[in-house]
Amino acid sequence: MESLGFLDAPSRSWSTPPIAPAGESAAPGTNGSQVTALVTVPLGRHSPHSEPTGELVKDMWETTELHAPSLLDWTPDAFGTKHLGRRRFRWPMVLSLVAILLAGVGFAYWLYQEPASSAAAALGDVRSQAEALAIAIDDVAPLVNGLDLDRLPDANQDASVFLPMGDRARAMFAASADLPSDASDDRSTAAEAAGLAIDASRQLIDATAYRTALEPALTLPLLETDPDLTDITTATDAFTEWRAGFESVRAALPSGIADQASSALETISAGLETTQTAYLDAIRTDNRTAAVEIVGTLRADLLGVRQAMLTDIGAVSDSVSALIEEARTNLSRLLG
Repeated sequence: MESLGFLDAPSRSWSTPPIAPAGESAAPGTNGSQVTALVTVPLGRHSPHSEPTGELVKDMWETTELHAPSLLDWTPDAFGTKHLGRRRFRWPMVLSLVAILLAGVGFAYWLYQEPASSAAAALGDVRSQAEALAIAIDDVAPLVNGLDLDRLPDANQDASVFLPMGDRARAMFAASADLPSDASDDRSTAAEAAGLAIDASRQLIDATAYRTALEPALTLPLLETDPDLTDITTATDAFTEWRAGFESVRAALPSGIADQASSALETISAGLETTQTAYLDAIRTDNRTAAVEIVGTLRADLLGVRQAMLTDIGAVSDSVSALIEEARTNLSRLLG
């Protein structure tokens, strides 16, 4: 029954370790130490030690005898004491911790100093912009007095000369927004000075543009008053051309700059149709006296508009001068 595989082979046990087969010596060791080795037991149908069970892993396990000495007396050897000695730390770790600590201290100090540094930098920027604005105001001041002269100086012909003052004022206003809350006095002073300079720049630009645009339209062209030297067609073309240019300039002028001049312009514009008709009738009827009188009245009216414009611009000049002086006072307070 056992040979046919119907019965399991009886288990075997030993009271003493198995004896190594003849011809096999103990495996050589190092420094007298024992080495664990697997000893293969011959298998076969007539083997007295084991019989095949049909399971490969189980057959291998049960037919292999472990010939090994006891490992109970094995202990690990001490390692690294000759390298470490009495030191209980590693230098790379210590240096890393020191570097982290120093970085933390530096960052904390930077956070502590940052508000003061930012405030000082913002105040320095505002003062730098204030100095630039003061220089721009000094450059503009002489031009303000010449704005209402009977003959406009060449330096005042271009309104763009007043742009730098406004640009400097806007730059200072933007810089004052970065001042901290505890510097509210400097912030308000800078903002007020910037606002005054911006207002002055705007008024100067508008007044200069108003005058330089209107003055050419106030110059009456040569309108012939002698009927023998012209005809109705030529006279009509000359008056119509000037009138069209005059109306175009008047419509393009901004409001709120020269109120008296604007009112006088409206009066002339309302009577131009009548004035043109009377002038052409005088030329057609060979009435030289009437033509001279009509042209002379129109020229006088235009001169009155110019005088009103100079009066209005004189008021603008006085207003701008007051704004500039107030802005200078604030800048002096800001710059110390």
